[in-house]
Amino acid sequence: MNTNKKILVVEDDNDINDALKIRLGAAGYTVYQAEDGLQGLLSAPKEQPDLMILDISLPAGDGFSIIERARLHASMEKTPFIMITASKRPELRSQALAMGASAFIEKPYDSVELLAKVGEAIGQAITA
Repeated sequence: MNTNKKILVVEDDNDINDALKIRLGAAGYTVYQAEDGLQGLLSAPKEQPDLMILDISLPAGDGFSIIERARLHASMEKTPFIMITASKRPELRSQALAMGASAFIEKPYDSVELLAKVGEAIGQAITA
C-alpha cells in the first residue's frame, strides 16, 4: 500500500475530483483536493504532496500557472505533476511535457493507465 504517499488533485469538475479521490484512495494514497488554481496553490506548500494531478483549465489560475508558482517554493521545486485535460489541443501536451510533466492524460481517462502513470511519477510500482 502507498499510505505514506500524498497526492494533491486540483480539478474543478466535482465528479472527476471525487472519482480520482476514490480511485487513488483505494490504491492506498492520501488524497487532498482543490477545486481551483488558488486553492491548489494554497494547498500545495501546506500539504507537501508527493505528486500533483492538475487539470489544465481551472478557475482562478490554470494548471500551468500552478506549476510555475509551486516551483517558486523550495520544498515544491521537484514535486512531480501529471496534467489532465478534456481539451484536444495538441499544443497543450507539448507545453505540459516542456514544463516537466511526468504524464499528460486526456479525459475521459483510463484508471489503470492513470494509476500506472502515478506510480511511475512517484517512482514506485502499483498493482491495480
